[in-house]
Amino acid sequence: MVMIVCCSGTPPADSLETVYRQLKQKDDLEACANFLFDQLDADPGLAVNREDFLKKALWRAPRSKEEKLACFQFFINTGWHLLTQRQVPASIAWYERAYAFYEQHKQDPGLRPDMDFEEFIAKPLGNNYTRVGDFSKAIYIQRRAIAEAVAAHRHAIIPGLYLNLATTYFRMHDEAALRSTIALGLQSVKSGSPNDALPLYNLKAESFIEAGNTDSAGIWNHRAMQLVRRLPGSSTAQQTTLLARARLLNLSGKHRQSFYYLREIEKNTAADNIELRVETAIETGNAYLLLHQPDSAFSWHQKALHYFRLNEQGLFPDFKVTTALFGVATSLLYKKPLEAAQWFEKAVLNDYYTEQLLPASLNSNTAVYANKRYSETAIALYHQLFDQYQDPEYLVKALWLTELSKGRVLLNEQRRTAFWKQDALLSHNKKWVDQLRSLYVLLAETPEGNYRQQIRQNIRRLEFELNLKERQSIALPSYSIFKKWVQTAALKKTIISYYLGDSYAYTVHIQKDHFRHRLDTNTRARVQALNGFMQAYFYTGPAAFNRDPHAYYARSSELLHTWNPWLSGTGGTVLISPDGALHNLPFEALSTAKEKPSYWGATTAIGYSFTFLQNAFSSAGSNTPRPVTVFSFEKPHLGFPALPQSAKERAFLAGQFLTRQYPAEQTTDSAFMAALNAGNIIHLASHAVANTIEGQPYLVLKDKLYLGALQYITTRSPLVVLAACETGSGVLLQGEGMQSLGRILLSKGVDGVLSSRWEVDDAASGALLRNFYQALSADPDPVTALKSARAAYLEEHRSVAAQNPLFWAAYFYQGNGASLRIRQKSTSSIPLSLLLITTAIATATLFFWRKKWL
Repeated sequence: MVMIVCCSGTPPADSLETVYRQLKQKDDLEACANFLFDQLDADPGLAVNREDFLKKALWRAPRSKEEKLACFQFFINTGWHLLTQRQVPASIAWYERAYAFYEQHKQDPGLRPDMDFEEFIAKPLGNNYTRVGDFSKAIYIQRRAIAEAVAAHRHAIIPGLYLNLATTYFRMHDEAALRSTIALGLQSVKSGSPNDALPLYNLKAESFIEAGNTDSAGIWNHRAMQLVRRLPGSSTAQQTTLLARARLLNLSGKHRQSFYYLREIEKNTAADNIELRVETAIETGNAYLLLHQPDSAFSWHQKALHYFRLNEQGLFPDFKVTTALFGVATSLLYKKPLEAAQWFEKAVLNDYYTEQLLPASLNSNTAVYANKRYSETAIALYHQLFDQYQDPEYLVKALWLTELSKGRVLLNEQRRTAFWKQDALLSHNKKWVDQLRSLYVLLAETPEGNYRQQIRQNIRRLEFELNLKERQSIALPSYSIFKKWVQTAALKKTIISYYLGDSYAYTVHIQKDHFRHRLDTNTRARVQALNGFMQAYFYTGPAAFNRDPHAYYARSSELLHTWNPWLSGTGGTVLISPDGALHNLPFEALSTAKEKPSYWGATTAIGYSFTFLQNAFSSAGSNTPRPVTVFSFEKPHLGFPALPQSAKERAFLAGQFLTRQYPAEQTTDSAFMAALNAGNIIHLASHAVANTIEGQPYLVLKDKLYLGALQYITTRSPLVVLAACETGSGVLLQGEGMQSLGRILLSKGVDGVLSSRWEVDDAASGALLRNFYQALSADPDPVTALKSARAAYLEEHRSVAAQNPLFWAAYFYQGNGASLRIRQKSTSSIPLSLLLITTAIATATLFFWRKKWL
């Protein structure tokens, strides 16, 4: 099938609908699909302007071979024309429709050759996934295309398929996979086929440019230029070679020379090659920026934006739009900083907007935070404006951009889980979900080798198919709502937010009418000091503290004053949004004084958030008292010893509150997941392991419940208390914080989680958690209750050794801070029972007395 794009006028809407109604009345589905195909070629704008009509145009499933092929070609053509107009998300939807059609009919030998999976589906759909950063899906479908092409001996198409896969690895910044894939692609190129080799040369050069290795980039670009001179015409690959040459010239300071190549690209690029035209406009704008000609740079970046249909806010979910917005902002930075700030804010918001297209799976590789450097510039500018004008609005905007740059994947997961609940997607696809959970267990417990690779491939396949069934929804957070939350929260609490840039650290501190901020230029040294402190006092046992407690007080006090220089103005309740290594730091364990144990957490309630967007856009909690579901590990199991304190915790909770009690070592995964959806407070007193080879921490129940399996659950619990070791520890991800068991539960809808940063002492843990529940029964705020629990523990344990923060500071609260109440154990049943017993005794006595006298 040949795609022809014409520029004729749009046929009148009534003409289109008239012909459509006539064909529908005749039930001529084949003629209708072919008619719509031709109309799209005559006017590609129909794909955008009449997409809703096109989605519903086919009134029934096709029956004959001819009808099926016509419908399939209609799907492909619509996706193609949407792509040429840079409507990538919509294009993906149509290509996925074609993919589903292919999967349904691929066993039909009369259809499969004409559908051509590799050419018509895998290539455009995989490239679209790469464009939006949905790399997991792209890799799956591109690898599948290569395997099927190799099996079918379709040698001509294989170099192009390797190019697509290599492009995905390039966007992912996976250098090792990129190099090996390009090598495989070049090996598949037949001798004397420069058209196949040229794009691979270009990608190699581009990868070296991105890595800052201009010498190697120049070598590969020189090879590509030699091929260009041998080739007739003006293909996309040839123009891409010229674009790489222009970039290299700009990097070497030869900006004016770069314009020659940029003009050549502009002149020779086809009108419908929007992607190349956008990249050329952006590179031209960058060249003018480097020449210190901001007005020309502004015009060219605006030209790049004109290729997109921006919404009323001037946004569009595409990473190229984000880059162009940052270009416009940068061109205004020095002459019009206030206007530049608005464009920077728009760019960061568009970055956030675009990344909502990505799958929220924990194991998905995405382009999240690819624009971190630009985001840092935007944040820095608003800090500078606050310094200059002393207007709190600028600091709130700096906080807004900071929080937009953190926890994006977490918020996507929460949104995804909410849709699962609405659509019952997990229950409707229970077979697939159960398979995925089982596969993640196998993945964690299988040594590296071919079988493990096969497991990964099966996971990719099932996740791909499951993701296709999910509804996509994009929603932008509201600044006005966020600002209102800041104003309201700061009346009673202190808000502290951190952003760790590549070279600088930014802190925002808001309390009532006091707006403070700080720029620290010594970030690396500060982080090194923090890591050394944690290693000495929390990851290697109590010895360092016991040898010299005063050294601990001094070091911890220095850290506290470094990261909160306004300590004297910080009291009551503090909400902290950490970043980077600060996710490891137990602020509550730091001393406010250098010479004595004056722990901040004993007098201050401290809660943590992955991003304050969690707090701003979540519910306030419920006044309905909740029972506690308790899982206690009281018998040895799976090589793990019994936990004596778990029995004490269970008995304590049962004596105080309405509880449901289960032995953890007998609890199946499905039973635990069901409990998470019952709406109760969950108390899990069991074992947990954070550091595993596969990076999948797990909880110990009847079986090991791995983090991978927890991806495919929903929860309705307002609070989960993970009374186990290292449940708040794991892998630290840029912009996302700690990938932990606590975090996965937050992503699945739990309002708040109590988890531990390191291995906990069983006795100290039990005492602290009992104090926590006692406090929570009187105060519905879990953050305040945890502070009261720490203070009570320190009051009960007065010796210096017992007050080692290693014992009492492991537990911390993460979440949206929603209040909750515990359902107290009813005492009315006790007098009633006594009354019934007394009545029974009296009745029996009377009966026997009467019998005796009779």
